[in-house]
Amino acid sequence: MAVEQIRQETLNPFEIVQKQLDEVAQVIGLEPHVHEMLRWPKLEIQVTFPVRMDDGSIRIFRGFRVQYNDARGPAKGGIRYHPQETIDTVRALAAWMTWKTAVMDLPLGGGKGGVVCDPKHLSQGELERISRAYIRAIAPFIGPERDVPAPDVYTNPQIMA
Repeated sequence: MAVEQIRQETLNPFEIVQKQLDEVAQVIGLEPHVHEMLRWPKLEIQVTFPVRMDDGSIRIFRGFRVQYNDARGPAKGGIRYHPQETIDTVRALAAWMTWKTAVMDLPLGGGKGGVVCDPKHLSQGELERISRAYIRAIAPFIGPERDVPAPDVYTNPQIMA
């Protein structure tokens, strides 16, 4: 087994986030109930949705959206398309977005989304259908006052439109 593969299997991004938070909480003397609240996402959405591919077949895709914390305002964060996307990666990135918006004193919380797919092997039409299906699946949970998605890894303004 290659060293890189072992690293990927043993490193969990969300566990890293929790460890970072635990260390900082101890240094700053964070109250235990606040610390515990900040260790976990406020809301996690996991969806599956069908998409008709260019060849006429139907594939089922999985997607995630995490609203980590919205105490400072609506969640904000990109949507990633990646063949190895995981809920733990999305959780971690949503947590880091929460910390980033707080440090920058922005009136926003942290969120992040992801779809398990390989955009390098999808046509523009397939990407559009995946994007529309994903947004339909999470639509009840997003909007300008609740959660504002944006482009991220392997997505762009055209895909997000």
